[in-house]
Amino acid sequence: MKLTLRLSILAIFSAFFMTTTAAGQTDAQADAAAVAATAGLPSAAGAPKPGWRNQFGAGYIANPKFVGSDEYNTRVIPYIELRYFDESGTRFFANVPQGIGGYAYRKRERASGRFFNVGASLAPGFNVRDDSIDGLDEIGISTEARLLLETGGRRWAASAVFAQDVGSGHEGAYVDLNLSWRGRVGAGSGFYAVGPVLRFGDSTYKDAFFGVSPEDSIETGLPAYDADAGVERVGVQGLVSLPIKKSRWRFTAILRGSQLIDNAAASPIVVDETQFFFLSAVTRSF
Repeated sequence: MKLTLRLSILAIFSAFFMTTTAAGQTDAQADAAAVAATAGLPSAAGAPKPGWRNQFGAGYIANPKFVGSDEYNTRVIPYIELRYFDESGTRFFANVPQGIGGYAYRKRERASGRFFNVGASLAPGFNVRDDSIDGLDEIGISTEARLLLETGGRRWAASAVFAQDVGSGHEGAYVDLNLSWRGRVGAGSGFYAVGPVLRFGDSTYKDAFFGVSPEDSIETGLPAYDADAGVERVGVQGLVSLPIKKSRWRFTAILRGSQLIDNAAASPIVVDETQFFFLSAVTRSF
């Protein structure tokens, strides 16, 4: 089964815009906010003047063939992002991992760097299942309605994403919780971020990926299994993003390791409870 990149992960394809002027440094902060937001690391950094800042690039990813697989797919993927900034940070966005959305409420304290955002989006859900396991139905790309809650300061950020499938994918709901600490790498615009990630799923979501119905049991030979609501996985995610010399190009890499737990780990579908994801990307700001 092919499991594409989770919504908070494809995101790191964004890049800093590197200049040496004061205005350019503010532009770089706006691009840093785009990198952070699409990686699930919210930021309230604003732009020197309202407008769109666009990101284009390509990446290489390695991720499990299905949730619980011990085999990995590798592929090259493109990325395009459109993001509208004002002095309070991101107002609207459109990209593959986050979908199309914006923020209805934003509070920003310039002195302390503290912020709190409330937003929403309609986005694709890329947790899918193909026909790799004979007898189990495929799960296609879902269409998810999401509520976004974000807070943080200059060196840390936290977010909660509440997602409900409104299409024909997993048909369930889940919550992603992320916490990260950030810092600079070198004297330029390089930065790193690291922190824990956690996902909860309702019974519909968990059964879609980990359950085996009595009918499926007959078809597959696997024991029947119900996956109740609860924690799906816990893990640690880290990323590093570096400018490529003094250009608008940037290199970004991310590595996530997570552990399936509770009834997700006990599913007869699961081969390996430990799951890894890796992505590297080169992007440019326009």
